[in-house]
Amino acid sequence: MAQPTFRLPPGYRQLTALNREVHAQLGLGPVSHHWCGRLNAVHLNAAEFATAATAYPIVFSQDSGSGEFSPVAVLGLRSTENLFVNDTGEWLAHCYQPAYVRRYPFHVAEMPDAQGRAPQRLVCFEAGSLVAGGAPLFDASGKATPVWEGIQRLLEAIESSRQQTRVLCKRLESLGLFTPFEAIAMPRSGKRLRLQGLFRVDEEKLNAISGKDLRVMLRKGELRATYAHLVSLENFAKLMELAVERDQAAAG
Repeated sequence: MAQPTFRLPPGYRQLTALNREVHAQLGLGPVSHHWCGRLNAVHLNAAEFATAATAYPIVFSQDSGSGEFSPVAVLGLRSTENLFVNDTGEWLAHCYQPAYVRRYPFHVAEMPDAQGRAPQRLVCFEAGSLVAGGAPLFDASGKATPVWEGIQRLLEAIESSRQQTRVLCKRLESLGLFTPFEAIAMPRSGKRLRLQGLFRVDEEKLNAISGKDLRVMLRKGELRATYAHLVSLENFAKLMELAVERDQAAAG
């Protein structure tokens, strides 16, 4: 049976649908973060904002096709730079790992339905990441092991938060709160660094929304997430410090 074709999420190279029978003899091999070492941003869910804001700038990007906005954690100031992964594939200690990173090598892919029904969702994994002798996901009878149960809980949490995140973005858009901006870093030496195509919430417009909209956002936890985003923008200064440190280390 031919493998279905999936839209690859950033950092992934080839997805394979997980099958309890076909992959029963395989397990999860060692995972390094080299796979995302050249990603300068990864997707965030709204539920992560408060924690992620301690380490990363949280901004919004707009899909060129659908026009939808989505939040991302900025990881680097250059297009192929992740300042939180070192040369050995380890994530920078004491920094929160976004769920997008922690779920690797797994991903929940959507299969569009030709009849217009809700898309079917399939659990997939990065081809080659399950190996003989690895930490088993299922036992001989096909029952989930504690390893898979932990992964499944994470995937379910990500999926359950996806709609909440879309609602937040649509609310901010409908209230006219998004404004485009550029992140520009000016190191003492070296070339100026610039990230374009970003969006943030306009704080002045946020302060001017109606009491009714404010109460809705407060009740749904969206106001907390929005202010976490605004506070997180201070982390662009941290990124510049990390970028300077890495450039100095590379120069010897």
